[in-house]
Amino acid sequence: MENESEAASDVVGLKELPDNLRKLYFKAESALEVRNWGYAMSLIQAILKAEPKFLHGRRQLRLAAVKENDGKKGVKLGGEALKVMKLQGQVKKNPHAVMLALEKDVLSVDPYNDKGGVLLYEAAVNAELPMTAGFALETLTTGHPDNPKFYHQLGDFYLDREKFDEAAEIFGKLADKDRADLEATKKYKDATARGSIRSQKWDSEGDWRDLLKDKDSAKDLEQSGRAAMTPVMLQQQVESLAVQYEADNSNLDVTKRLADTYEQLEDFPTALSYYEWAFHLSSNDPALEQKVANLREKIGKNHVRDLKAFIEENPEHPEIETYKTQLKDHVKQQAEGLIIEAQARVDRNPTDNELRFELAEKLFQVDRYKDAVKHLQAAKRSPSLRIQVMNILGQCYDKMGISDLAVQQFEEAIGELTGMNDVKKELLYNLGVIHDKTGESEKALDSFKQIYSADYDYRDVAERVENSYGV
Repeated sequence: MENESEAASDVVGLKELPDNLRKLYFKAESALEVRNWGYAMSLIQAILKAEPKFLHGRRQLRLAAVKENDGKKGVKLGGEALKVMKLQGQVKKNPHAVMLALEKDVLSVDPYNDKGGVLLYEAAVNAELPMTAGFALETLTTGHPDNPKFYHQLGDFYLDREKFDEAAEIFGKLADKDRADLEATKKYKDATARGSIRSQKWDSEGDWRDLLKDKDSAKDLEQSGRAAMTPVMLQQQVESLAVQYEADNSNLDVTKRLADTYEQLEDFPTALSYYEWAFHLSSNDPALEQKVANLREKIGKNHVRDLKAFIEENPEHPEIETYKTQLKDHVKQQAEGLIIEAQARVDRNPTDNELRFELAEKLFQVDRYKDAVKHLQAAKRSPSLRIQVMNILGQCYDKMGISDLAVQQFEEAIGELTGMNDVKKELLYNLGVIHDKTGESEKALDSFKQIYSADYDYRDVAERVENSYGV
């Protein structure tokens, strides 16, 4: 996978986009978060029409197309081949128009279309967008792992860019598959030799892998010493794993390690894409499913945080109200998307009380108290969740106006706790508030006093207790 962080004159990053295009991308990112693939694609296509060098957007566009068409093989309407043929005559005259048409009419419904991918590569070359051309080849090898032609092209692309290790890996795999492929063998030796020559020129700091005695030591370091790895070390690990992944993108272990390394680098969107692929490769491993859900939620929260920061730092921006509306919409869409995913996990594992509790929490956060209750009642059977469940269940009953049941939940939970801790304080506070609302001031005061005697600074209990004594 080509790393966009390297300086490239034919690549424009998100920060370099003008405000109007960056605003569109924020919308597209929101749509991706809630899996509205079609809408996300339409927005990114509009961005690429104005700025064809936005490679990150193009990667996201292809990812959305893959997701949108997952499971639809054999159900396509057809006609993509004819569309590609009509565009071939324009590839030299107007390569940008060809790229736009391909991604709108061909690759959006068949993201691994071989003829479309080849023409995208040719158009990118003619448009002097080598990074985009390389991405087109990477996509072709991903979609057609048994086609040596695409691997040869990708290997040559790596050689031209002096990425010798990647080229050696590609041509080495080709030579192993077909001993009669003399060209692959020759280029493998050439890439290996050139890579070796360059490796002798590493500076005094050196490559951390070269400081190890053998490959087994390198692997041990990756597995046992990840916490001590610097960003530079992690990036080197990414580059090494990326070569293995390009050679065999169905290797579950490599995919998971790539995802984990990107996560350590805090490149969460890229980590998510690999975790999603690992989940697919694992035949729906529940642990990976949970990882995907957690990371997607984290990305969503980061996006909200960044958008909030932008709004706070740019109060006089001419389109600030648009950004505020966008933030509000994103928060709502994110919450709805997380509920949909949580519900799907419960549907697949209806006896898993932890999943039910997670779904109930998300429903509670968007004021869907009635929907949360049934899942909380089921999750209450889990000994490890009982106290947390009763706390939220009591709050649901309170919001629904069923005060007596709310009191019952809080009192039951409090009775199961010994000693005073933060959980018990919250339960006592919630209980006191309900008693206060229902006019049972003595009971309310008793709850607040228990907290007051242990933690003077907890919320407003000091004020409540002292006011009752006229202090």
